[in-house]
Amino acid sequence: MNDIIEYRERFASLNPTFRVGIVQAQDTAHAKVRVVFPDYDEMISWWLPVVFFKTQDDKAYWIPDIGEQVVCLMDLRDEAGAVLGAIYSSADAPPVNSADKFYLGFKDGARFEYDRVAHLLDLLFQDTTELTCNAQSHLLDLKFQDQAELTYDGIQHALMVTLPEGAGFNLTANGAQIQIDSSGNVIIKSAGQVQLGNGLLAGVARLGDRVQVGEATGTIVTASTDVLAG
Repeated sequence: MNDIIEYRERFASLNPTFRVGIVQAQDTAHAKVRVVFPDYDEMISWWLPVVFFKTQDDKAYWIPDIGEQVVCLMDLRDEAGAVLGAIYSSADAPPVNSADKFYLGFKDGARFEYDRVAHLLDLLFQDTTELTCNAQSHLLDLKFQDQAELTYDGIQHALMVTLPEGAGFNLTANGAQIQIDSSGNVIIKSAGQVQLGNGLLAGVARLGDRVQVGEATGTIVTASTDVLAG
């Protein structure tokens, strides 16, 4: 028995099962790759399955790129094995330097990053649209490629929508509609009532009513007066 163990250890030392290689080909339909091992006379493996963290009821899928450096676990005869994952190197350095960050970066420039200490989630899309959520300050910020921005402050309970010049705004709920067109005109459509102003300045504009607002003070100049009318 000892002789067998000694033989296996000697054989393994001459032919380690831990290998670092470069992906040469992909079989995307079966989640397999072929790997070349530069340290072993450019030996090319057979099709090796890639190890994923879930494959049955829940499924994960991400194939290493051609040219990517991967770690493989091979049998003693190099006839079978598996790709355990990719590793960083001096040529491909890590994108972040923190033990508290989770990061996913994509070839087209999109990225997903979360900092568990700052409680900050940052999601950037290829067209520079960006979603940021700061759980510490309770602030949600969505910025679009054309400079439009939607911000919600959970502490102040304030929602702010900023649109670029020439953009329009449309809010629809329960059959009512509020629009701001590209010229800055405000359009209100409703089967019910729209109350304008407070106190003595309060008025009710019904669908089809004409409402005028003074330019100097912003005071309601004309409006229907039946504030409490049903």
